[in-house]
Amino acid sequence: MGATFLLYAFKTVAVIWSLAAAFSVIILKPVNYFFKFFFYKFLVKGYGIYLAFIKRMGWRDPANELLSFVFSQKLVHIFVFLIVLSLVFVNLSSKTRAYDLNAGAQDTILADLIKMDFSVDEADERLVIETFDQEADISPVQQSYLDNLGSFQPQPKVVVDGEYEDDDGGEIPTIQDGSAIVKPEIASTKLTKRARKENVDYTVKPGDTISTIAEEFEISVSTILWENDLNAYSIIRPGDKLVILPQSGLTHKVLSGDSIGKIAQKYEVEEETVITSNKLAANAKLTVGDKLFIPGGKKAAYVASKPKTYTGFSAIKELVTTPNAAPTAGNKMNWPTVGHRITQYYTWKHYAVDIANKTGTPIYAADSGEIEVAGWGTGYGNQILIDHGGGKKTRYGHMSKFYVKKGDKVTKGQAIGEMGSTGWSTGPHLHFEVIINGVKQNPLNYIK
Repeated sequence: MGATFLLYAFKTVAVIWSLAAAFSVIILKPVNYFFKFFFYKFLVKGYGIYLAFIKRMGWRDPANELLSFVFSQKLVHIFVFLIVLSLVFVNLSSKTRAYDLNAGAQDTILADLIKMDFSVDEADERLVIETFDQEADISPVQQSYLDNLGSFQPQPKVVVDGEYEDDDGGEIPTIQDGSAIVKPEIASTKLTKRARKENVDYTVKPGDTISTIAEEFEISVSTILWENDLNAYSIIRPGDKLVILPQSGLTHKVLSGDSIGKIAQKYEVEEETVITSNKLAANAKLTVGDKLFIPGGKKAAYVASKPKTYTGFSAIKELVTTPNAAPTAGNKMNWPTVGHRITQYYTWKHYAVDIANKTGTPIYAADSGEIEVAGWGTGYGNQILIDHGGGKKTRYGHMSKFYVKKGDKVTKGQAIGEMGSTGWSTGPHLHFEVIINGVKQNPLNYIK
């Protein structure tokens, strides 16, 4: 009994061992070979490539700081990689067979929307054939209409004795059968604009210029410049607001002591013109601050002073007076002094040009105008400010001597003083500013 049990046990172990050996040969060996091949050929080499790539890209080892690596180091790279991967997946997974483009277009949402509005039922597409029942009862009126559908009944002609001629003495043109064609006399009309009586607030559009705006409203360019405090150097931009007067002229702000006669004389117009255009009484009293419209009025331009009558003393004085500079031709302003050595240019923190020379070098008015300031200014020292009209002014700083005073009229190139080093200055030079409509511009764009 015991021997039999041992024999069966031995056979059982032998069978299990043979099955294990078969399993090892059939299953484990291939798995072992595959694992070794995959591990060494792919994982090890792939990891080596990964380490080389990390080193070449200069990345830190992200194993310990995965979140920092993803969100702070190369988030953009990963995001781009995911986009590319998604595009490749979509392209590979979409249909690749050829199909009719028109058929595809019919399946779009837009095609469905259009089909809802423009679709036609089959019943509507059927040809409608209109027939006539010969045996139906027809009234005499209907029969007369049917009989005359294909015929043309000429209108009776009117025969008038006599011969007609046109204004030029020629015969009246005719068509077949002698029927005459007479051209009707139509009175020609011309469209004219109704005269404006009120000012227009005009908004500048792209492409506009002062000339085109003046042409559109049939007024002079000077009228727009004067009314909007502009000059030949001013720049208008889209969106700017301009006041357009009803006609060529200007407006005058009433000052103390003004009268209708004085205003008319100043702008060289008739008193009646001022009274009529502003609906005033003949003996009306003007209120200081009121604005009057002066049709045809013109601002007086600065002109050169009249020749002086010399005496012996004035001739001697003229010999020692600094000579003026020759005025520059054209719209450019004169160079304001002698010499062209610029020690500081126009910048974002220095809104002028500094022209250096020795103390006593003459300074000239860049353009004609009126002396608005001639005195001391903080930082500028001895300064002169000239109002040239039309919103244009020039300033001359750090001067050592004045030749003019406030209120004097000066001409282009006239000597107005001498160079110095007063105020906030480290050496003799001229601080020269150009001011257009209250804004300091680069003087080198305006002087020659």
